[in-house]
Amino acid sequence: MNNHTEAHVDLLEAIVEALSLPLPSIEEADERLYHRLLERRALAVRIIVQVNRTVSRDPRMAADAIRTRTAEEPVTYTPFEPDEDGDGR
Repeated sequence: MNNHTEAHVDLLEAIVEALSLPLPSIEEADERLYHRLLERRALAVRIIVQVNRTVSRDPRMAADAIRTRTAEEPVTYTPFEPDEDGDGR
């Protein structure tokens, strides 16, 4: 792979990492927090990629910005953990 291709692969990996959240517990509050976080991260990714396309066109900068933004929006809800019966209760 050349450097240009590697930079785009890195950008795609940053996007996948930002949008790959663990499923929430079955508690309603955790589900709400999950959906809000996913919405905020998706919006941030969309804005960063759009700005990058029109301003710098450097995928490395976009990947770094996405990772920085993702670190600022950590998972704060309780992730789903199946119990012995596998139902998460």
